[in-house]
Amino acid sequence: MIRELGRNDFDRFELATITSITPTRVKVDNMKIELDAFDLIFAEQLTTHKRKVTLGGDTKTEMTIDSPLEVGDRVIVVSTNGGQTYVVLDRAVTL
Repeated sequence: MIRELGRNDFDRFELATITSITPTRVKVDNMKIELDAFDLIFAEQLTTHKRKVTLGGDTKTEMTIDSPLEVGDRVIVVSTNGGQTYVVLDRAVTL
């Protein structure tokens, strides 16, 4: 099938840097422009979101988990939609 369709040069994994939280801006390596919220989709674990949790076996509560992202963080992104949209998958860390 790949031989028939050819390879896709647009959809690929890349590294990027968070340049602003509010408004959201991301600079993908080797791109001259910064992407804004209209160009980006974030994995839920990178956003401020709520989770239902059980404490002590039977106490159920809802907690808010703050976004771990900060300006300067390196993130793993993948382009989609012919390079028009980028999905921010996770923070990139080195060991």
